[in-house]
Amino acid sequence: MRWVRGQRRAIALVGFVMSQSLLTEAAAPPTLPKPMNAAEIQLGLQKLNVLGRVLYVAAHPDDENTNLMALWSNGSLYDTAYLSLTRGDGGQNLLGPELRERLGVIRTRELLAARQIDHARQFFTRAVDFGFSKSADEALRLWDRDKILSDVVWVIRKFRPDVIVTRFSPEDNLTHGHHTATAILVQEAFKAAADPKRFHEQLAWVKPWQATRLVWNTSPFFFQNRNQPFDPTGLTSLEAGGFAPLLGKAFTEIAAASLSMHKSQGVGSPPRRGERKEYFKLLTGPPMTNGLFDGVDTTWKRVPNATDIDNQVQQLIATFSPVNPAASVPKLLELRKALTGVDNDWAVSKRAEVDGLIASCAALYMESSTALAAVSPGQLLPIKFDAINRSSVPIKLISVHAPVSGETLRIDAPLARDQFFTKDLGPTLPANMVYSQPYWLRKTPTIGTFIVDDQQLIGLAENPPAFPIEARLDIAGQEIRYLIDTFFRRVDPIAGEVHELLAVTPPVFANLPSSAFVFPDEKGRPIAVEIASSTSAVQGNVNLTVPAGWQVSPKSVPVDLKAPNEKIFAEFSVTPPGRAGDGTLRAVVSTGGKEFSFSREQIAYPHIGIHILMPAAEARVVRAEIRKTGQQIGYLPGAGDEIPQCLRQIGYNVKVFEPEDVTPENLARFDAVVLGIRAYNTQNRIADLQRKLLDYVQAGGVVVAQYNTTADLKTKDIGPYPLEISRDRVTDETAEVRVLAPDHPVLNTPNKITAEDFKGWVQERGLYFPNKWDPRWTAILSSNDPGEKPRDGGLLVAKAGKGYFVYTGYSWFRQLPAGVPGAYRLFANLVSLRSAE
Repeated sequence: MRWVRGQRRAIALVGFVMSQSLLTEAAAPPTLPKPMNAAEIQLGLQKLNVLGRVLYVAAHPDDENTNLMALWSNGSLYDTAYLSLTRGDGGQNLLGPELRERLGVIRTRELLAARQIDHARQFFTRAVDFGFSKSADEALRLWDRDKILSDVVWVIRKFRPDVIVTRFSPEDNLTHGHHTATAILVQEAFKAAADPKRFHEQLAWVKPWQATRLVWNTSPFFFQNRNQPFDPTGLTSLEAGGFAPLLGKAFTEIAAASLSMHKSQGVGSPPRRGERKEYFKLLTGPPMTNGLFDGVDTTWKRVPNATDIDNQVQQLIATFSPVNPAASVPKLLELRKALTGVDNDWAVSKRAEVDGLIASCAALYMESSTALAAVSPGQLLPIKFDAINRSSVPIKLISVHAPVSGETLRIDAPLARDQFFTKDLGPTLPANMVYSQPYWLRKTPTIGTFIVDDQQLIGLAENPPAFPIEARLDIAGQEIRYLIDTFFRRVDPIAGEVHELLAVTPPVFANLPSSAFVFPDEKGRPIAVEIASSTSAVQGNVNLTVPAGWQVSPKSVPVDLKAPNEKIFAEFSVTPPGRAGDGTLRAVVSTGGKEFSFSREQIAYPHIGIHILMPAAEARVVRAEIRKTGQQIGYLPGAGDEIPQCLRQIGYNVKVFEPEDVTPENLARFDAVVLGIRAYNTQNRIADLQRKLLDYVQAGGVVVAQYNTTADLKTKDIGPYPLEISRDRVTDETAEVRVLAPDHPVLNTPNKITAEDFKGWVQERGLYFPNKWDPRWTAILSSNDPGEKPRDGGLLVAKAGKGYFVYTGYSWFRQLPAGVPGAYRLFANLVSLRSAE
């Protein structure tokens, strides 16, 4: 047997669950579902007679009401989906140092993990979470209003919901600007999706769609948080605290597990068992009397020529045997045949569900795996295809087909009961195959919008599978096709069998040690570039390109990697110009007549698995005049930031502390100690550690504490004198910064701080500023967003004994990794306070 090349067919998979309702009838077959137990099969059978869809819309990951996701998906059995306009890139990260695009990848995977628990689907738009916004107008302007509106319309037209629910009110001006902007866009999209004149270019793939109604999911908390009384008069309520006997869980328990997947945001939630009321306000559409689906026929009566389908499903439910699910396969095949004759998107959608139930009832298992973690375009991909039929249902494997490469292998082998079938496949990846960088990160985004040119990718939660295999089977006389994603399979001695996403990568990576290199003077600096082979041996050379006026030596370094997964370090010396300036440094590997300039970054956490990013092998280079005093800096970690690496850039020796390192004898060796972001939220021993740090300050040391949030403080006694952290923030990174204490050493030694030092900041000025403090603290700077009162608590310095304690909400954790010169100069002053007098 051999692969036969045929006409290549394009296949797009939507999210982690295939939804035929989102595709045309000519699109791909359903993805083979994970094996279901008897209770899940029984729920799936019941769902066949429920023809209702609900779309929940909000701004960020973790904004969704997981209780409703759980209820609608597992109780009401509606097709349920969450549209998050952004991927949460501009938020904070409780797990580690990843921010911006990397945080967006984490939060995307967290949403997908949540959806696996509550069984809803997940969609996104191209909107970038550019950080906290205080107005809907700003959000709509930076997002490019019409572009994101078109994305919401696109998702509505593809998903075709009966009811759309927004988490936020379109009239609320007291919340995050993204929240209100989302509600405004949904309200517009509700009408625009039904208008064939709006975004008519989409009609090449979808049809206009008019949902029945749009409602706002309000709550007592919404009003209480605004010091307003909650009056449910005129609202529609829903009891959402029920129990799912087949799953053995309350919907609130499913919801809590789902919400707790947002671990980067620290929103782990216990289940609230018992009654739970949800409230809805009608925004658009006919009035509601009994519920959200009033006037919506969610039975087969809504589908022409499908009146007998309901009876067939009822018979399936009545005769289903949990101890013998395979006995239901003949009736499922009859139902599938009946659905094939109905020309309606609901019939297409339900037939895909039936195909999944047939596989589960027949205990059919198929897997496509490879021993390679990565493969490059043009290479052969060794695949092991496994299949087993664990029932008496007659099944024959007709063929396996690789849609990406167009290759087909004819098999024609029966899958006898409990007889393991395996076949080695060797397809070749197309030479022009796209690398598996997340599709929304393949081009540099604007400040508010990801650049995605392929309309079919817009809305997807993740990339389509890199290399799916299509299995064509004969099941008791009917031909059924399934898609099986190809995974990298390995066996871990502790975790056992592990499946990871197959990565399509360039053959070689050039990994720079930092995203920004800051040169505080004219001296050159060594930069070691890690050159790593990915999928093959690599021979060639690597060079650095630098801006005009910068010098690099040597011009290139030879590369000779004998096999995949080898690496070397190419040593260069980079010398900045004499004057201040910045630009881009780029590492380029030349091999086989081609140039490659990609780096490799791995994001790995237990709850989301391992994910590989392949951004450009570039870094910002900055020449600035940065003076410092002292040499030894201690750093006590918080939630995670890159401050230690940044301080090393300007010549400091930084020691990262464990809690047991914080002793009087050890502290005496350091010129200053920096506390990582949210240290008072995350360090369980911070109260005890602070006592030692305050003794260190009394003896002449300097402690710099970065921002903390108001929630989950391990102690409210921060620093030597009282202060109260608030939710005050300055979101405009260009907001004026005013000097309150011009003669204070923190603004004068060793760097003279001027207005120039507050130019070029990114995303924000700062967050969670204190709004009350003891007069023994000195407020150094003041700033505020337009139209707001001054926020003076962003940088507070207190003299205590012979030393200084600094509390600062300015966002150093964003500015320093971005290479902002003025932020470096001011932070150098903070850690140099010991020698300021």
